[in-house]
Amino acid sequence: MSKKLFVLSIVLVLAMAITGVVSAADSFKIGVVTPDADHGFTGESVAHARAELEKLSKEIGFEYKFEVGGEAAKQIAAIETILEWGPDCIVLWPLEGEQLKNAATTIMEAGVKLIIYDRLIDGFKPTAEIMGDNETIGKWMGEYLLKYFAEQLKAGETITYLRFIGDSSTVSIQRSKGMDDVIAASEYAAQFKQVQADYQTDWSNAKAQEQMENWLTTADAKEIEDLDLIVTHDDEVVDGIVVALNNYFGSDPAAKLNIKLMTGVGGRRETLATFDKPVANGIELDTYFFSPSFIREAIRLGVAAAQGQQYAGQDINGQLFLIPSIEIDKNTVEAFRASKEFEERYSISMN
Repeated sequence: MSKKLFVLSIVLVLAMAITGVVSAADSFKIGVVTPDADHGFTGESVAHARAELEKLSKEIGFEYKFEVGGEAAKQIAAIETILEWGPDCIVLWPLEGEQLKNAATTIMEAGVKLIIYDRLIDGFKPTAEIMGDNETIGKWMGEYLLKYFAEQLKAGETITYLRFIGDSSTVSIQRSKGMDDVIAASEYAAQFKQVQADYQTDWSNAKAQEQMENWLTTADAKEIEDLDLIVTHDDEVVDGIVVALNNYFGSDPAAKLNIKLMTGVGGRRETLATFDKPVANGIELDTYFFSPSFIREAIRLGVAAAQGQQYAGQDINGQLFLIPSIEIDKNTVEAFRASKEFEERYSISMN
C-alpha cells in the first residue's frame, strides 16, 4: 500500500476527541519509548508525553508503561522490557532510526502495533508514522529567503550564508532538502552561496556557539563582512549563535557585521525574546513552530491504533501523519504568543 501524507489540523484533532475516536473501550496496554532527558527540547517532550499518557489513561482506562533510553542500546532494552509486558501498541521515538530497525522489526513481528514518532526509519514500515512537517518547514524557509532578499537578488547580488543543522537524522535531511529544493528551482539559485560546509550542532546551543565563534576567529574580515544569512534547524542553536555574534560585535568597535537574517525552528519562548531586543548589528529572525508538545499527537495516535480506531478521520495503517508548523517573524510573533499552540507548549512546568 502506498503511503499517503495527511497534514493534521487542530480542527481535526478536536473533532477526533468530540466524535469519540479516543473513547471508552476495553482495557488495553500502550508502551512508550523516548530518548532520555530532563531539560531542553527532549526533556520537555518527555514531560508532555507523560502528561498526555496520564490524562488519557484516566479518561479512557488503559495501562501504559513508559521507558526512556539515552542511547540506542538502552532504547532496545526498553523495547524488550515492554514487549515482555504484552502491549497492544508501542509508540517509539528512536534516537537513530538505523540502529533501532531490528528492534522495530521485532515489535511488528510480535503482532504489536508500532507508531514511529519524529525520526523515521529508512526502509521500514511500521503501523504508522507521525512527525512535524520538516520538509514543508524547509520549503517555507526557502520561500521566505527568496522574498526577504528579493531586492538584492533582483540586483544580481550574491547571498552568502552559513548553515547549522541538527544532526544526520531524517529531521535535518528533510529541512535542508525543503529549503534547497525551493532555491534550486528559482531563477536565483546561482546567487545563494554557502561559504562553509554544514555545521552539525547535535542540537546543542553550546556547540553552535563554539562553532560560530570558531568561524568568526578563522574567517578573514571580508568573509565575515560579506555574510548575509545564517540558517539553522533549531531555536536553541539560534540562542548559541546569538551569544557568539553579540560577543563578537560588542567586543571590538572595528568589528563589522552585515548579517540580515537568521532562521530557526521551534518557536521557543526564550528565542522569541530575540524579537524584543537587537541582535548584534540588528539581525532579524524567522522561525517555525516545532514543539515538544507535538509528541502528544503521537500518544493520541497510539491510543487510536491500540483501539483499532481511525485517527483524525483517517485510517491509520501505513500512513505518515504530518503535524503542521507556523511561520513566525517580526510581523506575526505577537499573534503566535497569543495562540493556542503556544499555550499548549507551555502548559507544563519544567521546574
